[in-house]
Amino acid sequence: MSAGLSRGVPTRGTRPAEIDRLMEHGIKAHQAGKADEALAAFREVLRHDPDHLGALNNLGVILKTLDRFAPAIAHYRRALAIKPDDAGLLANLGNALRGLGRLDEAEAALRSALELKPDSVDALNNLALVHKAAGRWPEAIEGLSAVLRLRPESAESHFDRALTYLQSGDLARGFAEYEWRWRVKESGAPRSFAKPRWAGEPLAGQTILLYAEQGFGDTIQFARYVPLVVARGGKVILECQPPLAPLLASLEGNPTVVARGAPLPAFDVEAPLLSLPYILGTTLESIPAATRYLAAPSGRADAYRARLGALSPSLKVGIAWAGKPSHRNDHNRSAGFAPFVELLGIPGTRWFSLQVGARADEFVSQGCAALVDDLTAEFADFSVSAAFIESLDLVITVDSAPAHLAGALGVPVWVALPFGGEWRYLHDRDDCPWYPSMRLFRQESFGDWSPVFRRLADTLADLVKAHAAR
Repeated sequence: MSAGLSRGVPTRGTRPAEIDRLMEHGIKAHQAGKADEALAAFREVLRHDPDHLGALNNLGVILKTLDRFAPAIAHYRRALAIKPDDAGLLANLGNALRGLGRLDEAEAALRSALELKPDSVDALNNLALVHKAAGRWPEAIEGLSAVLRLRPESAESHFDRALTYLQSGDLARGFAEYEWRWRVKESGAPRSFAKPRWAGEPLAGQTILLYAEQGFGDTIQFARYVPLVVARGGKVILECQPPLAPLLASLEGNPTVVARGAPLPAFDVEAPLLSLPYILGTTLESIPAATRYLAAPSGRADAYRARLGALSPSLKVGIAWAGKPSHRNDHNRSAGFAPFVELLGIPGTRWFSLQVGARADEFVSQGCAALVDDLTAEFADFSVSAAFIESLDLVITVDSAPAHLAGALGVPVWVALPFGGEWRYLHDRDDCPWYPSMRLFRQESFGDWSPVFRRLADTLADLVKAHAAR
């Protein structure tokens, strides 16, 4: 949580009216989502007045929101050199340092802020997030609870506490508080229907609309709840992203799958897909974790098996190195292609790209086109990519949709995770309770992928030997 933009006051007597105009313009541009325009305005302020605290702070705030943590820190430090006893600047500095994984420095800055202003909500919140990043769950929850006593309607703090509960394994409290996600700015408003929200009661033949609300991976992960809703006596309509619709038709319970944007059939009650764990009272022990709950069309999967089998007897491994860029932690979770290069030279392997989107060509630009086969142009929808994945021996990926897809199909999948990881992978374990076929390889220090991929390489070499001995 960064403090908001400030107007500040000029530190020099030159052109105060022009500085005020630029500050106002920058603030309005930021509020309108025009980051580049806002940055330009505040930089122009500093050209006239290099020590303008408001402009230095505001540049730090905007750069931090753009995940440009190092320059944000530089601007905050410049401002603190002018006003070292500013609790707001120290709170913002701590938040930016956390973004670079410099947790000890972040904690020191935030404790300094709290010495100056013990009731600083921003500093309390950011210190709790430092504890969360360090895996100190009780301290993180205590800190966020303190924030919420001061600011009980803070959706962001409720949401952060939800994620902390979830990652610590307290799914009951976590999913209950996860309902605050609708009030977090980035989430947008919930869908509005003229039908009641389902609360888990027996459905007795009623038709229920379940609808996807987040990314592909989230939809795949929580589609597992459809059979449980059917078991409550409901006839399920599942609305999802169009590329997922053919695949999700394979769910047990015979749901009516509707691609988002198409007309919806009549229904009696509704629920968002990611509210189902809360509605159904999911705990760590009761996660519905079938070995597989999705399946590709069998004929298509068989065709890929025959096709790939004719290429080579080697272990066939699919890889994906980047997630969705808009994900709030993508700058940490997406390793990029470079660390995967270490794996490509292992004898007895054949490599296949599962990467789509803006970063799909990284294996070409990094000189590995001869080592990676790319059939992703054939992936018209997720049922096709599922058939391809079912023909592989293994998937190695960062936290991304292919990780969820392989896990839902029961295909062995190894996931390279950043330091701290995501709530769904919990902490301090190398398995995933949501996907029995998944194995986790975690960063031991912030941003350092090298040990992760060395462990992956060693583990893969052993698997190749076992594969060759069969």
